[in-house]
Amino acid sequence: MIHSSRHHFYWVCLLVVVFTVSGSVCFAQETLTASGNGVIRVPNCSMEPLYRAKVASDRPGVLAELKLEEGDPVKSGQVVARLRDDVARATVAIAKKQAENDIEVRLAQKTSEVAKAELEQAKQMDAGPGLQVVTRYELRRLQLSAEQTELQIEQAENELEVRKLQLNEAIERLKEYLVISPIDGMVTRRFLTSGESVQQGGNIVEVTNFKILKVIGNIEVVDAFKIKVGDPVIVRLEDPTISAQIDNATFNGKIRFIDGSVSPIAQKVRIWAEVENPDGLLLPGLRAVMEIRPTTRTAKAN
Repeated sequence: MIHSSRHHFYWVCLLVVVFTVSGSVCFAQETLTASGNGVIRVPNCSMEPLYRAKVASDRPGVLAELKLEEGDPVKSGQVVARLRDDVARATVAIAKKQAENDIEVRLAQKTSEVAKAELEQAKQMDAGPGLQVVTRYELRRLQLSAEQTELQIEQAENELEVRKLQLNEAIERLKEYLVISPIDGMVTRRFLTSGESVQQGGNIVEVTNFKILKVIGNIEVVDAFKIKVGDPVIVRLEDPTISAQIDNATFNGKIRFIDGSVSPIAQKVRIWAEVENPDGLLLPGLRAVMEIRPTTRTAKAN
């Protein structure tokens, strides 16, 4: 036994010599894995939808159409409601008619052709030697008249472009009468019904996306130094009875936020992760356990 202890002491001393160079100690690369103490377990986490929108109206008016009910699926960009827009539609029709009217342009072009023809004819009449049928004053007047008609063409074309822009403006204003969902999801609340008045910015429906959840937890300060945004996480329901109903399923995600301050009372750091919930098995409001799996970290040498 004495010999064995001396032998063990010899190898310990040898390891100390190997890792000690010129009075400094070199630390090997530290890898935190998903096994043992590498996993940071965060119990009692809350869950809520990451994307939820109260869809409002851009303008006041009267709700003409709202066919969606609570529970109906909605796509991003889908029209969820429409305000009465009779006047706006009439404005678009008038603007469209005006934008298609190019009579002034064609009239200006014909007037220019006549003015140029008169000028050319006057020049030909004075083309012969010793002839001056048209005075210089008249030639100058005809020249200015031809130039004026060119400006009239530009003016008519400019007015036509303005009318086209006014048509675009009227079309965009008509879109203000449509209420569009900004996200994919499901109608979880309906605030109004058809025929009711709507204030500018007034909520009409609430749309919630349950496919991506926000899992919020609090970790020890010492553990906050071990993680970073983007680290993978695994989430499971905390209540084993409820978890058993979904076959103890787990859900993958990643850290999206680490608070830059510490809670003064609990002395913990708030974090949250974005977690995929494609089948809707995780129900917001239930408590969950989050397991953070920090990526490789390297300790600096002293």
